[in-house]
Amino acid sequence: MKRSAFAVLALSITAALGLHAHPPELLWESDGFMGPESIVYDQPNDVYYVSNMGTYGDGATPGDGFISRVSTAGTILDLKWVEGFDNPKGLAVANGRLYVGDDNDMVEIDLASGKIVARHAPADGEPAWFNDCTADPDGNVYVFSPRVKAVFRLHAGKFEPWVQIDTSITGGLNGLRAEAERLLLGGWSHRISDEVEELGHISTVSYATKTIGRLGNEPICHIDGLEPDGHGGYTTTDWLTGDVMAVTSKGKPTKIMTLVQGSADHEYVIEKSLLLIPLMKDDVVRAYRWNPML
Repeated sequence: MKRSAFAVLALSITAALGLHAHPPELLWESDGFMGPESIVYDQPNDVYYVSNMGTYGDGATPGDGFISRVSTAGTILDLKWVEGFDNPKGLAVANGRLYVGDDNDMVEIDLASGKIVARHAPADGEPAWFNDCTADPDGNVYVFSPRVKAVFRLHAGKFEPWVQIDTSITGGLNGLRAEAERLLLGGWSHRISDEVEELGHISTVSYATKTIGRLGNEPICHIDGLEPDGHGGYTTTDWLTGDVMAVTSKGKPTKIMTLVQGSADHEYVIEKSLLLIPLMKDDVVRAYRWNPML
């Protein structure tokens, strides 16, 4: 009886402190990608999609980015399922479509045919430099443009700026996550002064009022991926350091593990306790078993 009580107390303390007794377990690693930046799970079709930037940075070849289809066992089913992107990054599945954030526009792909059916861009025709995109439970899709400093929304076929973002408050943004009542914005970093740069944090935007808030006060990391953990918290990846973080609902971060530079926009499949992370500079995707409650 005392042993059981102690075990319950220990678990309670662990949860309260944001500690995780069991580190992630590597299940598989899949190679053969070209600058994998993001991965998303398509539950109805039980398949993953991976965005590949192809060549990137100085000397990059325009138009050599593509999307891969990958089985849940990590086998590449179709390496170049959809081609013709510049630097495809964030992915979202909704409405029978795959949405892809690219340099110039957000691309809409029909999942059944694998065909590009629409491209959504700012009205001025200039590159948006879109990164991550996300869909809310109603099927609205959101993507952030650092050039326009606005979150764009695709709603009922109309694509337009939805809310302006003061990046002097939020910092530069990367990962996005749509919830039922609010949009989460993952910050890369926040410059306090010319000499001081603070790690990124998670900002919030209310759908009802468009009020911008913040999840806690602690800096988290250079947030790339931002995913719910199914228990009220979140996981984030830090592209620069390779840190994978657990973040409580109050914004308190705890390191889960450290991988390599280039740990990019990940996916967490709640019902399978699967953490899937593209390692952009290593051209691989890894799958880990991890549960925030164990």
